[in-house]
Amino acid sequence: MPDPRNVLLLISDDWSPLAGCFGSPVVQTPSVDALAKRATRYTNAFCTTPSCAASRANILTGQYSHTHGQYGHSHGIHNFHTGRHVPSITKTLSDAGYATGVIGKMHVQPESVYPWTHNLEAVEGGSRSPRGMADRAREFFAEIKDAPFYLHMGFSDPHRDFGNNSSYPDYEETTYDPASLPIPNFLPDHPAVRDELAEYYQSITRMDAGYELAIRALEEAGRTDDTMIIVMSDHGMPFPGAKASSFDSGHNCPLLIARPGASEVESDALVNWNNIAPTVYDWCGVEPPEGLPERSLLPILDQANPSGWDEVFFSHTFHEVTNYYPYRALRGRKYKYVRNLYPELTTPLPSDLWRSSTWQVIEGEGLEMGQRSTEKFLHQDAEALFDVEADPAERWNLIDESGLQDVAAEMRQKVREFRVRTEDPWVLASRQGGEEF
Repeated sequence: MPDPRNVLLLISDDWSPLAGCFGSPVVQTPSVDALAKRATRYTNAFCTTPSCAASRANILTGQYSHTHGQYGHSHGIHNFHTGRHVPSITKTLSDAGYATGVIGKMHVQPESVYPWTHNLEAVEGGSRSPRGMADRAREFFAEIKDAPFYLHMGFSDPHRDFGNNSSYPDYEETTYDPASLPIPNFLPDHPAVRDELAEYYQSITRMDAGYELAIRALEEAGRTDDTMIIVMSDHGMPFPGAKASSFDSGHNCPLLIARPGASEVESDALVNWNNIAPTVYDWCGVEPPEGLPERSLLPILDQANPSGWDEVFFSHTFHEVTNYYPYRALRGRKYKYVRNLYPELTTPLPSDLWRSSTWQVIEGEGLEMGQRSTEKFLHQDAEALFDVEADPAERWNLIDESGLQDVAAEMRQKVREFRVRTEDPWVLASRQGGEEF
C-alpha cells in the first residue's frame, strides 16, 4: 500500500475569484498566481451555500446544509450545529491515524463531529496576520513530525471589517486607488462603493501574502512531495447581491488544487464544495463515509474539459438566525434555475452587509444594484430561470418564456429529485404548500 498522502487546505473568508490567475486586471495575488502554474484552476467552482458556517460544514462533511443540519451560523445565540451523527473529514482522518490541525477560523460545531488532534485556532495577531498564521503552521509541522496530516488554515481576510486599520508583523500593506477600480456588474458606481472595494482588494492581497508564508512553512517542513494544496473560499465577496444570495456573484468562488509534479490546467468542469470531502478521502486513500452525495475530483484533475460535469446544485437556508431566506437551485452551463421557498419574504441582508457604506448609499439614495433592480433583489420570484451565458448579471427571469418551458420543467424536476435524495426537511413545507414531488 502506498504511503499516506497529506492535505493543506487554505480557505479564505468571503473571497470571490479575484486574482490574476482568475483574470482580474487589478488585484495583486502573486503567490496564488504562482501556485496556479502547478495546479488545476477551476473557472466554474461554486460554494453550495454562500454563508460562512454552513459552507464550511459542507466542505468538512461533504453533505449539503439541509442534510448535515448546520443551516446557518454556529456561534453565540445562533447555535446552528452539525448533527452529531454526521461524519467529517476531521473525524474520519483522525480515526485513520492522521494528524488533523486547524489554524485560525473554523466556525463549525460541535467538537464531537469536528475533533482536531491539533487545535491551533488562536493566532498571535489574529487570523488576518500572514506571519501569525504561518508561525502556527510551523508549530503544527514541528509537533507532528512525519505523521500524515490534514491541515485546515482559515484566514479571516477578506471578510468585511477588512482589518486594514491594523498593522501586522513583517508585512507591508498594498493599497488600491478607489478611482481606478472596475465595478462589479451588480454594484453601483459610487464613491462609497469604490472605497469599500479598495479596502476589500487590499485585504485579498494580504490574504495572498499569508498563503505564500503558509506554503513556505510546508516547504520548510519537507512535506511538499506528498501533499495536495487546496486553495478556496467559503463563498463570494461581502457585498449586497453576492454573499448570502442565490446569484453567481455569491456562489462563484476560486478553487485551485495543486499536487506534486502537476502541470497547470484550466478546467471548465462545474463543481461545488461538496466535491471537496470525497476528493480529500480519495487523495489520502481513506475509505469515505457512506452516503456522500457528490464525487471526487481526483480522476479529472488533469482534464480541461471533462465530460459529465455540467451542472451543480445549491442549497441555502440561513445566514444569521435572523436571515431566513431558503432557496434551492440548479446551475447548468447555460441556464440556472432557482426555487425560492418563501418568496413572500423580503430578501434579508447579513448584518455586516446591511451596515456597509455600500448598502447605505443604495438604500439611502435609491440606487439600483448595478445592472440589477434593487426592488427585484429585495422581492424575488418564487421561481427564476436565468440564461447565465447571455445574462451573467442574472437580471431577466425567463421562467414564463414560452420557448423555455421544457428547460424549466426539466430543471424544476431535477431540483425536486435532488431535495428528496438529500433528505431536505423543507420538502414537507413545499408539499404542504401544494407542490408535487
